[in-house]
Amino acid sequence: MQNQTINPVVKNNRIEYLDILRGIAIMFIFTANIPFFSGLWFVNADSNLREINCATDEIFNYIMYVLVDGKFYSIFSLLFGIGCTIQFNNVTSHNKAFARFFRRRMFWLLVFGLIHLFLLWPGDILTLYALLGFFLIWFIKKSNKTLLVTAIILILAPIVNWAFIYFTGIFYPETYFQLSTNIYQHFGMPVIEMNGHLQPNIVAFLTNTNLPDFFKMSLGNAFIRIGMILEEGRIFKVFGIFLLGIWAGRKILNENLLNNIPFLRKSLLIGILLGLPMNFIRGYIEFFSVKNVSLEILHILTYAFGTVPLAMAFAAGIALLYKRKVSFLNWFKPVGKMALTCYLTQTIISIIIFYGFGFNQTGKYGFTIVMLIALTIFVLQVILSKLWLNYFKFGPMEWIWRQLTYGKKLTLKR
Repeated sequence: MQNQTINPVVKNNRIEYLDILRGIAIMFIFTANIPFFSGLWFVNADSNLREINCATDEIFNYIMYVLVDGKFYSIFSLLFGIGCTIQFNNVTSHNKAFARFFRRRMFWLLVFGLIHLFLLWPGDILTLYALLGFFLIWFIKKSNKTLLVTAIILILAPIVNWAFIYFTGIFYPETYFQLSTNIYQHFGMPVIEMNGHLQPNIVAFLTNTNLPDFFKMSLGNAFIRIGMILEEGRIFKVFGIFLLGIWAGRKILNENLLNNIPFLRKSLLIGILLGLPMNFIRGYIEFFSVKNVSLEILHILTYAFGTVPLAMAFAAGIALLYKRKVSFLNWFKPVGKMALTCYLTQTIISIIIFYGFGFNQTGKYGFTIVMLIALTIFVLQVILSKLWLNYFKFGPMEWIWRQLTYGKKLTLKR
């Protein structure tokens, strides 16, 4: 009964910049995910599956790796923390308990995420966000100093995670990688041998034409995702950025941060000066060097020290453009308002286009064409989201999530 007097943030109280930034993040997260959906990560340019390669493929791949990889899910994580602060203010302004409300919100996000992760897309981020969201409740009232110090420690913690694995030889994520292989073998799904180990055959998964087999392999793929998150130490980094988001949310709501032009300019400059060189070095190591232990350490360090600063520079730069009333930014607003719906439909559309039981386009296109496909899909999402919001208050998934969270029926039509 307690939640029945709490209402979602209404249109007039929404911060447009956050919707714009969320829409931009959704676009670039999709460009980072579609290489998996399309089979680009698993099919070489000279494979017999490939039909079109472009001279620009490697150039665009390098640019995306340097400027996009890791940056926009970092921005999305920042937005998650900011959203938590906004929800905290909304709930507590009604003299209601925030923890109960937010646990309910995270529970239903976790349900969506688990369905997405285990049945559709092993790269799901909703499950991780929901699980970490439960712990975010403990930090919502912490001081700004505690938030910032803890955030910095956690953002750099993946370095310690890598060092632990490397120097102790205890590769603890192996349990989950092995579990994925065991699931494939249990269901008689194809596996391949790489580096002396059996592992799921992802190309066979993408080109599979049998729907029941797709769900069997998806179950195994989910554990690959869990293993990769643990191996990368992503849990620490994401939670650290959540804490930065709580801090930023307070500054936006209480100190008018988005009108603090000197601060935004300073954040843009520092983020570029620190983040851009680090990411160019990381890109050089990934694309042009022969791997060894020293370079692997440098690769980890440049990711840890370069990704978040560059992501924050992008966020600050977009804020400055927003203050200048750059009109094209408004095109991202509808997608930002329907972020959950658009994120999930990107999975469904990609499966239909690329997977074997869809139009079976797996591995047929190089990087340039795949990015053009991603941008085309996103433009369609922009148009459809704008049309949808002309008639409805929320996106369909947002509407379902809000009703489950607030525990009451909400009117969808305007």
